[in-house]
Amino acid sequence: MVIRRFAVSLGLILCAWQLSHMAFRSVPALVPTASAQDSDFTLEGKITEKSGNKLTVSTGENIIFHVVFNDKTEIRKKDGSPGTAQDLHTGLKISVAGSLADSGEITAKTINIEGEGGGNQ
Repeated sequence: MVIRRFAVSLGLILCAWQLSHMAFRSVPALVPTASAQDSDFTLEGKITEKSGNKLTVSTGENIIFHVVFNDKTEIRKKDGSPGTAQDLHTGLKISVAGSLADSGEITAKTINIEGEGGGNQ
């Protein structure tokens, strides 16, 4: 049990260290922003899991983020038309703008659907 706790703690420390060092490199999928929408974090990736109002999104760098959305989140389809939570599903490529919490969870203000993850869209 102690070894398991140590391994989990070490994994969390290494993940935090990697994320902190990424801030100093140019990574297109993880771009801190200061936009008119008051979003402080953006990301692009593929939905790997959806559970209620929570998405698990994997970036091109295989970094996993948990994104929470609600009825105030603006969802846009690829053609620019309004979308709904029902339009979000696993395998879908999306871009998210929102607030990054200390816990690492992102509260989405906007979710833009980019296309299916496996196709040439």
